[in-house]
Amino acid sequence: KRVGRPPAEMPDGDAALERLTAFLARFCRILNPLFDALRKPRDTERCLYEGRTLLWTFIVGHLVRLGSRNAMDANRNDPKYADAILKLADQGVWPEGERKTAPCTLSCCNFLSRGCTAVLEKALVDIVSHMIRLKLFENARFRGLFVIAVDGTKQERIRCCKWLGNRANRYVLEAKLVTPWGSAYSVMSVPIKPWHDRDDDEKQDSEYRGFLRLAPLLKAAFPHLGICILGDGLYACKPIMELCESYGWEYIFTFKEGRTPTAFAEARDLMEQTPSNSGTLVRHDAHGRRVECGRLAWARGVEIANGADDWHVFNVVRVSENDANGAPYEGQFATSLEVACLKDADDVCKWGRRRWDIESSFHVEKNGGYGLEHNFCNKARVSRNIYLLMQIAHNLWQLFNSTCLLPLQKKRKNRNMTQRKWVEVILQKLLARGIAPIKNMVAIRSSDSKSEARIAKMAFG
Repeated sequence: KRVGRPPAEMPDGDAALERLTAFLARFCRILNPLFDALRKPRDTERCLYEGRTLLWTFIVGHLVRLGSRNAMDANRNDPKYADAILKLADQGVWPEGERKTAPCTLSCCNFLSRGCTAVLEKALVDIVSHMIRLKLFENARFRGLFVIAVDGTKQERIRCCKWLGNRANRYVLEAKLVTPWGSAYSVMSVPIKPWHDRDDDEKQDSEYRGFLRLAPLLKAAFPHLGICILGDGLYACKPIMELCESYGWEYIFTFKEGRTPTAFAEARDLMEQTPSNSGTLVRHDAHGRRVECGRLAWARGVEIANGADDWHVFNVVRVSENDANGAPYEGQFATSLEVACLKDADDVCKWGRRRWDIESSFHVEKNGGYGLEHNFCNKARVSRNIYLLMQIAHNLWQLFNSTCLLPLQKKRKNRNMTQRKWVEVILQKLLARGIAPIKNMVAIRSSDSKSEARIAKMAFG
């Protein structure tokens, strides 16, 4: 007999690769027609790769966490890896007798330098719209609204900019749809352009002005979608609040004294004057017992005034609690949502704190192999397009992990593995055996009795 604890099963890399192929096959039918809309002035007789293939090169590279152009080019001559990219791009024409290769990333950058930003932005929106139509986010609604967090992040550092003192960075303002299970799906983004004063000190166009550009684009992309905006203390001001309400959006913003000191003091006074608008926060511990862990208080009708006749009214919720690890937390949130009882205040605080999911998403993209903050190309247009392809790949992986990898891991009772390790296992199998023809996988997938919505329901509960 074997002594000790029985070992867990090895991860089923073959099954994971098959599921990834079937999963990507569905989105090939969405992305490839959009990529075909890029009619570039290219001499097709002298071009080995189609435009779709050049775009899928970066998507697959980000999907398997290669993280740099050098790492992507290292695998481009592998026949299995190149065949996977050609199949995903549905490129059926190849010179007879020639070994299959993937495009060089320099060729991809030259293709991306000619435009195609609008098409890639539309592809990002279409992926999220497709997920919404499949009702994959029904359990992610808050009071019937989809919650979208906005925040800025550093995209990359510009190299060899002597006229900028070697301190120039590119920044971007991102809008991501957050969920209770920790995922954050990119919806759209706008660049935040740097500018420099006479002393050559680098300054940035603020997130405030970036949101003024982002909001109309978000409204145009989802004109009838109920949305709740999450933001940090920068957005808790009268113009942003009025802008959200003019579009029919709700909002939950971090509320700090430094941003609006007068309104902050008024909210504090209202909470002291109405002790009935407070209560004890109760949670369930690991054993299912109800324990007191903090206090909640809220104030209704807080005003931000800009003159005698120009003012705006909102609600404020304050929370003071100890989390599951015993660490203390205190925070306040400004919201347009109705707060009538303790449960309403607790729900606002829970979703307000989920704004950190977008920060976690940035952390994964920076340190998890995607290559955020890595300089793929110094040209602004190419860099922007590569960033959009990175967000497409990140969205696809998050959905694949939730709907396919987690059920597979639970079914085989594997030892818990990080997503980065799953990527390594899948890449090893891809380089060893390749993938099946995409068209056949689409046919098998469409004839399967379990639809995407049912699989998502199993994964998300």
